[in-house]
Amino acid sequence: MKKVDLTAKAWNADPGAPPKLLLTLWQTLLKKHGDLEVELVCGSPDVVNVLLTLFAVADETCAGMGWDVSQKEAPSRFFAAIAMGSMADKSFATELMHYLPTSFCIAIPPDRAVVLPKSLTPSVGCTIRSLSHHVALLPPKTVIAPEWIWSTTERATADRPDPKLPYDVRLLLIPFPFTVDGNCFQLSSPRTPFGTSHKMAAYFRLEQLWLQYKGKRLTGEQLADHLIIPLVKQAYTHTGQMPDGIVLPECALTSEIAMELVETLKARDIKIEFLITGVLDIDPRTKTTYNRAQTFVLRKGEGAVKREQNKHHRWRLDRRQTEGYALDFDDDDNNDQWWEDIDVGNRQLPFFGLRKDMSVTTLICEDLARADPAMSVIRAVGPNLVIALLMDGPQLETRWPGRYATVLADDPGSAVLSFTCSAMVDRSNWRQARPARTIGLMRDATGRTQEVPLPQDSLGVLLTLESVKKHQTTLDNRSDNEVSRQLKLRHMLPLFLDDKPAWI
Repeated sequence: MKKVDLTAKAWNADPGAPPKLLLTLWQTLLKKHGDLEVELVCGSPDVVNVLLTLFAVADETCAGMGWDVSQKEAPSRFFAAIAMGSMADKSFATELMHYLPTSFCIAIPPDRAVVLPKSLTPSVGCTIRSLSHHVALLPPKTVIAPEWIWSTTERATADRPDPKLPYDVRLLLIPFPFTVDGNCFQLSSPRTPFGTSHKMAAYFRLEQLWLQYKGKRLTGEQLADHLIIPLVKQAYTHTGQMPDGIVLPECALTSEIAMELVETLKARDIKIEFLITGVLDIDPRTKTTYNRAQTFVLRKGEGAVKREQNKHHRWRLDRRQTEGYALDFDDDDNNDQWWEDIDVGNRQLPFFGLRKDMSVTTLICEDLARADPAMSVIRAVGPNLVIALLMDGPQLETRWPGRYATVLADDPGSAVLSFTCSAMVDRSNWRQARPARTIGLMRDATGRTQEVPLPQDSLGVLLTLESVKKHQTTLDNRSDNEVSRQLKLRHMLPLFLDDKPAWI
């Protein structure tokens, strides 16, 4: 492996002059084995050895790709510095890395294959994902369109004199809405005959009545001034530290209100790094409904960087769920299934490099449970944190989010947080003799699972995660020199307000 490391360093030191070993490997591959049929490669150990060595050299040469590169690191990480410059300067990217932010490839278009930076290398299994530390090979964007957004913030590095020391990541969970009336669920399309022996499925839609108060629309400014900022201040009072991020559940807001909220937080000089929320939008022209997750990263002097993604899979309500949630929106007593009436096209999956060694991505409810299309991408990139926004009942270890979180915690080793609104937890508990008011479930990278309860009258919970260094090796035994991180849950703190808003 020393030969691979030296070759990668030499290539970074002089990108215009590929190292001798690299040229020799390519010449061997093309001249000696150029006529070999692809299906015969596995039966040729010499070709496999050349290909894997080239793969390893490319991976090591891309060390730091997609992350912040300091002036001290730049001479030894030329290719990573080029990538950082392309992410920061769109005109520079147009000339060189014109497939950003979908892919870091220069010559291969993303409808053929996608390459993105990587956070975690799986410690189990024998796949191509286990062979790289720094870059990941993904399916073409025709399957799902990923994005890599470099969003390193000033605070993320200012409080870290030694990058190898543990540091905290604080998440303020606000399980809004706190009330969801039964008439928020409405039948949008009844079950109808199709042919002689089949029926078209019924569909339901959500009406966000929780965003209205006394006949008026709730504003992002109201949310900020009377709920979110007071909770941020409570968190600071109890810990002496500002939350790094704020998270709201699936369908909590609309895009308009979410933007108003972010603009108000900026205007009030609330120094958070990011906000993640679920939104529900209706296209006024087509009347199509979109269930989305939106992530806002607040950069000093740059405003908010926003990315959004549509939900990939519809929620299917069944009779057991409607009875459990006390919902009765369909007069057809013979029907026992209703599909969420949303558009699931244009599948995207953004990844945020929030700190120099931490990335996060978001899923929406069913997207956590379904293998396609997101899971292969998440396993390849290996984000440190996956946040699943839900509109679901109590987040118990024995329920479905716990099962699927375990999968990602094992491979690639991500910490997974599922998070739902207080209102649906309460509706689910009406039939329970021993109600569990649990709004979140945290499965960290060490294998520990922790339910996140919401005490009565609490309006939020502050989670403190600890990021600690992690030593990783690839399948061919290359070390990452402990530059990777894993997230562990340190503690949680319920938050209360003396002056509770009347519209909650």
